[in-house]
Amino acid sequence: MKELSMEERVQLLVAPDSERLAYFVEQVKATELVWSLSNEEGFVMVETDDGDCVMVWPDAEFASQWAIEDWDDCEPVSVSLETFKTEWLPSLVADKITVAVFPNIEDEGKLSTAEELAALLA
Repeated sequence: MKELSMEERVQLLVAPDSERLAYFVEQVKATELVWSLSNEEGFVMVETDDGDCVMVWPDAEFASQWAIEDWDDCEPVSVSLETFKTEWLPSLVADKITVAVFPNIEDEGKLSTAEELAALLA
């Protein structure tokens, strides 16, 4: 997978949610890694109007842009796509936790159900 230039990264961050979701799916399938943020307590969850939500990114660099302020004790951690599909998604479905796919700095991410994401990554 080619490295993105700074300009391409910026363009992705301002791209519509649907475009970031498509990039996430493509990248994750290519690298077989899903990135999230973790601290001593485990993976970071955010509360949304729809309940708890886990955030995922296509690479460490995008994830690390979030490790500031309240989350400066967090670091990007990768999960294999296999583990994500066989362990994470089923447990997210069971707990009714949504997934914010590739949130950008404005806090906008494609809120997806674990079922939707499982179908996209299948």
